[in-house]
Amino acid sequence: MQKTAKHKIVIIGCGNVAWHLAKQFTGLKKYELFVYNHRANNLLNDFKTKLKCSVSPNLNKIITDADFYFICVVDKNISSVAKKIKIKNPNAIVIHTSGSAKINELGEKFSTAVFYPLQTFSKHDEVNWKETPIIVEAKNATIKTKILNLAKDFSNNVSSLNYKERLTLHLAAVLVNNFTNALFVAAGDLVGKDKKMLLPLIKQTVLKIQKLDPRAAQTGPAKRGDKNVMEKHLKLLSSKNDIKKTYKQLSSLIVKQQTKHA
Repeated sequence: MQKTAKHKIVIIGCGNVAWHLAKQFTGLKKYELFVYNHRANNLLNDFKTKLKCSVSPNLNKIITDADFYFICVVDKNISSVAKKIKIKNPNAIVIHTSGSAKINELGEKFSTAVFYPLQTFSKHDEVNWKETPIIVEAKNATIKTKILNLAKDFSNNVSSLNYKERLTLHLAAVLVNNFTNALFVAAGDLVGKDKKMLLPLIKQTVLKIQKLDPRAAQTGPAKRGDKNVMEKHLKLLSSKNDIKKTYKQLSSLIVKQQTKHA
């Protein structure tokens, strides 16, 4: 029996998103992976040694006959990287994975799409792809169908959104992930070696909002209007101006959110 030819996937970049995409594609067994970066480094070498991908530290060596080209670089470099891609396969699609970049950053000389996984990626963490929302965008129905089918190899939660909807979702993701993590850092700096004592509280906070609307789940001195406790906290923060300012702003936000829906 003749084996079905594997689809060729090019991934450009070697950061966390590129790593987890490559890891998933490799596990699916029906794709042949080629990973490129603008220079040699240990991260690129890991794709070769651990995932058994073909790799190259030269963007001028990108193959021309792949089926999908994933650009996994910072937003400001998407356009310049896209310009380096030369394609001989008329059915190929060039894709970026950004939540905040327009599809037009990929140019007009080939079929293009967006494949945005709404997830936080760290190299050594496992990703539950089946639950991870993947947002796709394309300029016509044929390309969109191909990208939707590709996304379904990853996730059971796939949506097609326009740019404004995707950007808004990206902003919301920054609030719940990046900004929240900055508060984790600040809290850890306050309590030092005792920061692990906060983990059960963090876990319970996340569990609670799976059952309750976050507004209904809100607790604490700002919600109660307990100015005495808040003044004590602010006094502790007298030498930490950035966190003191953040405390005041977030407390004010909580009051407004609760008052608005009282």
